[in-house]
Amino acid sequence: MRHFRPLAVLAPALLALAASAAHAFVASPLQDKAAEPAEARRALPDAKELLKKSVEAVGGVEARAKKKSMEMKGSMEMPGQNLKGEIVTRYLQPNKMITVIDLPGFGEIRSGFDGTVGWSASKLQGARLMTPKELETTAREADYMKDVDPLKRYDTVETTGEATIGGFDCWKVKAKKGEEVSTLWFEKSTGLARGVSMTIETQLGRLPVTTVFTEYRDFDGIKLPVRTEVMQAGAKIVTAYETITFDTVDAAAFDLPTEVKALLEPEPADDEDGTDEPAPAKPAAPATPAKP
Repeated sequence: MRHFRPLAVLAPALLALAASAAHAFVASPLQDKAAEPAEARRALPDAKELLKKSVEAVGGVEARAKKKSMEMKGSMEMPGQNLKGEIVTRYLQPNKMITVIDLPGFGEIRSGFDGTVGWSASKLQGARLMTPKELETTAREADYMKDVDPLKRYDTVETTGEATIGGFDCWKVKAKKGEEVSTLWFEKSTGLARGVSMTIETQLGRLPVTTVFTEYRDFDGIKLPVRTEVMQAGAKIVTAYETITFDTVDAAAFDLPTEVKALLEPEPADDEDGTDEPAPAKPAAPATPAKP
């Protein structure tokens, strides 16, 4: 269940470009089915089996493990704010990722994780390092194999019922990792992951985010979502990837930008008196008188 975190990280910067986003209304694509009798609830499929089926639906572990990197190119749009630009997302095993969004008139909005450092940068907001909470979530999302090993992402999973998301008839699963709770949707007919809702840490604070995977395509035996809709803070972000290639990404693409490296450099130590001037030289010791 990839492709929602890079946009979620960048969304605060995108929302800052469109003040009207806070007043936009996006109808919820989620619709729970009517409450069922206890007998029907007991017949719900096991959540772990649903997650395993979702791995098989996208091609399995082996197919993904053979590919060491992935590059995705397409478009990113906020329809309610009339904003549209290009997006490039790159991943490298085991846990590196970078996303670059280019919006005409606003320049590039970048976000990355090099396996240790998480950062974002834009013309509007400059460069910044992620907070510890942001970094924790980003590190999980950067795991290249997480989509084919979903059980390690959560401590517990439980099927809670049936629901429709994005027009797809799904099983609904509650997943917990520590205190964090997510809701997952798996399509009944295909096993594909069709949605995820969670609360993420951003520079604007904790925000609820819902991502719907509306379209999948097969790429060399690996099925990937090529169109996603993200709802966050009353704004809708639509991503459509047109090309996806494997094993073409240079590791240098994940090197930290110069402005981010500067944020990691230690502050120069000040003198005790608060000045940068060198301390005055000690007076020379008096000369020893010559012996008579």
